[in-house]
Amino acid sequence: MAYDRRHTEVVLPQERRGGYRDYRLEVGRTHVPIGVRRAFELLDSERASTLGAWVECLIPARGGRPSAAEVGAAEYVDATVRGASELRETLLRVVDRLQELAGEVAFADAGLEERTRLVRELEREDRSGGFDMVRDFTYEAYYAHPLVLAALKREVGWDGVAPTTGSEMSGFDESLLARVKTLPRRYREVR
Repeated sequence: MAYDRRHTEVVLPQERRGGYRDYRLEVGRTHVPIGVRRAFELLDSERASTLGAWVECLIPARGGRPSAAEVGAAEYVDATVRGASELRETLLRVVDRLQELAGEVAFADAGLEERTRLVRELEREDRSGGFDMVRDFTYEAYYAHPLVLAALKREVGWDGVAPTTGSEMSGFDESLLARVKTLPRRYREVR
């Protein structure tokens, strides 16, 4: 997780609701692997559908890239919040609020344009930090997923795993040490 409790630029949401805890401070204790197939464990099926449709609005499929829903970003959000139980109420409330904004129609059944409009409305009104939490966890799950990293490498040539896997190196040329090997010893043997 990219959030660190020592971070000094943390800005708390504008309104504090009873018992609100900043998600950026809570998730530092939770590790959820990315790119692992999983089922929803925290959310019921209706809320899971709403969250899945929400993350698809945040990052829809484009070109050769899958949507956030297709790579399991909603399940990642669910698993992360399950591991940081202090965030459960925040997630449940913000998912329920999104469904309230949709009215009589299930949010997941609305068209992409309508869902996107509702997500934007939720973003404008949310003061709980729930919208920001879902957005950030979705981006994390998406842009670290192996399928997305492979698509980005194909599209733009950027290798997101190179900093951790390194690249192939040519062998060391031992002849560069020839002169040093001829120098006298600068140490003495000790028993």
